[in-house]
Amino acid sequence: MNLTRRAFFATAGMTTATIASSNILSSEASAQEKSKSGNVLFDLGTASYSFRKFSVEKLIEWTKRADLKYVSIKDFHLPLNTGDEECARFSERFQEAGIKVYSCGVIYMNDEKSVENAFRYAQALGCVSIVGVPAWDLLPFVEKKVKETGILMAIHNHGPGDKLYPSAASIMEKVKDMDPGIGITLDIGHSVRINEDPAQVIRDFAPRIFDFHFKDMDKAAPEGKGVICGRGVIDLPGLVDALIEIGYNRVASFEYEIDEDDPFPGFMASVGYIRGLCERS
Repeated sequence: MNLTRRAFFATAGMTTATIASSNILSSEASAQEKSKSGNVLFDLGTASYSFRKFSVEKLIEWTKRADLKYVSIKDFHLPLNTGDEECARFSERFQEAGIKVYSCGVIYMNDEKSVENAFRYAQALGCVSIVGVPAWDLLPFVEKKVKETGILMAIHNHGPGDKLYPSAASIMEKVKDMDPGIGITLDIGHSVRINEDPAQVIRDFAPRIFDFHFKDMDKAAPEGKGVICGRGVIDLPGLVDALIEIGYNRVASFEYEIDEDDPFPGFMASVGYIRGLCERS
């Protein structure tokens, strides 16, 4: 990630007057950690939900074996009520392994107390962003916390049946006039399940895409199920091209939701496939 939050919004033509300073990694540190090719500006990471049945030790081991430098933490691995000091020690364990805890979530927020706690938890971990699902009436309070902390709120789309945020478009409908620090975690699996073209979403909402979940699906339908990347119906080469086109320079994490009792082989196959797409770019 080679742009500060302020510079990112400035290049997108967005106001910076009310944007708080952020804790996005410095360009120097990022340059040392990245292993990218050509026009690819984004980093690859692990969504810890992929390894939800396994320990933190396994999460660190498998993330290192996949040569990934970033992780998004789900509360399976660190409960949301964890104290600040323990959160800091948790992040240090990853730092010692050469991994950055860059985000946390998905976190559901149904009252102001849960919003406060989500931002406290993210701050204690040193996260750049929260992958969240706040109730609509809490969005003004979320906006206040984004401005206070500089932590991005990346709202997650959840596809058919989700009454709050089924699509990226439904997220933008709610937040388009709010602080530019409120945006989208784009889950492409849920996008195709709702007949949304994720490559077009990337182009349409580029300045507000703060996080991204790589995966593949067996069919573009509500009943679609996950498969190893490259074995399904999602146009992953086109998605990588779209991320390059918009200059996406954040993290795109692998959320491998299948094979929960033995996820590592399929996870690694997915990482290898996407790395191949990045290398060709």
